[in-house]
Amino acid sequence: MPTKGYSAPQRWLHWLALESAAVRHLAFDLERQFAMHERRKPAELCSSLTSDAYDPAGGAVYVCGLARSGTTIILRILDQLDIFRSLTYRDMPFVLAPNLWRRVTRYAPRASEPSERAHGDGMMVDFESPEAFEEVFWRTFGKQTLTKASLSEVEPSPALLAAFADYRALVANPKTGRFPPCFTPRRYLSKNNNNLLRLRSLCADPAATVLLAYRDPVATARSLHRQHLRFCAEQAQNRFTRSYMGWLGHYEFGLDHRPFGFATAAMDKCLVPDDVNYWLDYWSALYSHVLTQPELRLHLVNHATLCASPVSMLEALFGKLSIQADASTLAKLVADPAAQTVQLSEFCPVRVHRAEAIYRELLSSPKNVLNQA
Repeated sequence: MPTKGYSAPQRWLHWLALESAAVRHLAFDLERQFAMHERRKPAELCSSLTSDAYDPAGGAVYVCGLARSGTTIILRILDQLDIFRSLTYRDMPFVLAPNLWRRVTRYAPRASEPSERAHGDGMMVDFESPEAFEEVFWRTFGKQTLTKASLSEVEPSPALLAAFADYRALVANPKTGRFPPCFTPRRYLSKNNNNLLRLRSLCADPAATVLLAYRDPVATARSLHRQHLRFCAEQAQNRFTRSYMGWLGHYEFGLDHRPFGFATAAMDKCLVPDDVNYWLDYWSALYSHVLTQPELRLHLVNHATLCASPVSMLEALFGKLSIQADASTLAKLVADPAAQTVQLSEFCPVRVHRAEAIYRELLSSPKNVLNQA
């Protein structure tokens, strides 16, 4: 989230595009008129550029997980492949009308030098970098409940899922493109940690592939705690950063942090986000909730395994996605994690024991990409 250095006109444009629900609705309506393929009968959809409903090898791919679990690197690796298309910083701020916005801005191309994202984790971004902007759609059309205690959402209705199918098509295969006769439709790709709120609906789509990332609980808790303190300080000094994160539905950490409502029942109400134990408690509640739903059709991706054996992990992952790609080359994008001294004294031993038990259960799950035949 490179929010620093935005000019006053740029900030105003973001406010105009993302603050008003009426503007967001209008942008999506105009986008559908401008770039939506004509709807076809179900029997014709298999060969339609707008359809991924009947072909598991051509369906959407959703990357999600608790923040700081490696979802961004998975997104970036898959985004390197031409068969996928995801929203990028170039689509901001009119992410509900990406094609119309690119048509408007084509005579004033925006170039940018890579800069480190606001997380301060060494990851560089530019206008072509994919990012988690999909939540703007759900924030606009879904039924969310945001309170001081949590973020919850009603499972999407059939009508909302149909509108989301339109949105996927508009991002991946708009009618404005000029396709050669042998063109292969691109697959929609997204990273959105808030998709944990609608995991059941996404997993129910037989054409979709859901990749759920997870990481060692202590390492995740430490990273989330650091990011929370970092963004609290930044948001206190920069109101635009706080607004920006709210517009995009990013409540993972910072002054407006809200845990997912489904996790709060299993969390200690006495803990607060400034305490590192809060984040360990949150990790346990979230992944324990996932484990209690064995019927969910998803693939688990372990961050430690990805870092230790990137080629093997990517080969297995590409197999699940039914794609051909050079795993050895793409594995170079996976950075070796910095060595850290393990100090558990700041954590409650009981909470560590609980989290480690859940982590072992995740590692042994047959849903792990490398555990699957």
